[in-house]
Amino acid sequence: MRTLSSTQLDRIRRKISSSQVYYTDIRAELTDHIACKIETEIKDEEEFESLLQKSLAEINPSKFQRNLLIQSHFSSLKELLGNLGNLRIMVKTVGMTLIIGSFINVFSTYTPETAEKALKTAFLITCYGGFVLGLWKNKYLSNSQVLTSANVLFFIASLSQFFLRLEWLAWTGANPKPLLFFMTACFSFILCSGYANLFRKLKKVQWT
Repeated sequence: MRTLSSTQLDRIRRKISSSQVYYTDIRAELTDHIACKIETEIKDEEEFESLLQKSLAEINPSKFQRNLLIQSHFSSLKELLGNLGNLRIMVKTVGMTLIIGSFINVFSTYTPETAEKALKTAFLITCYGGFVLGLWKNKYLSNSQVLTSANVLFFIASLSQFFLRLEWLAWTGANPKPLLFFMTACFSFILCSGYANLFRKLKKVQWT
């Protein structure tokens, strides 16, 4: 099997424009994929250009990126929910629940609805604020793994605002205080698990 030269690899990278494949890690993966495909078929230098065009037509860079993004989102969701079995994250979740829950408990005695609004507001500020301050105009925005982890975190955080509501949990017959603690525990887990996955992806990018 013939190995492609650095010039030929650069030619592949130039053909995969950022307009077709925005994310740098996906461009690198697609470059390797096309290079391997060409290396298995090429017999002499003159065949390179035709094989490159053939590979691009067969693979379709935009579709390649879309499929990887879909897989990455499902993988990130699985990772976030999978942290239910992670002892370190669960300890952090319990600690955060007890600290935040103690403050929420002060308000819940008189106005449970106000306590619910305060809890949800603080939760959303923490989720969305981290993204704005840590990732906005950052080089990591061009990495698909980082962005999909952030997307999943914000999707679950937003969805939880809709489903975790005192009025919807009233069917349990529990008092507002334990329900608010339950909501606090859910929000705390989403934060601890989501940001743990996000920071892990950021570290991985920093070391590559």
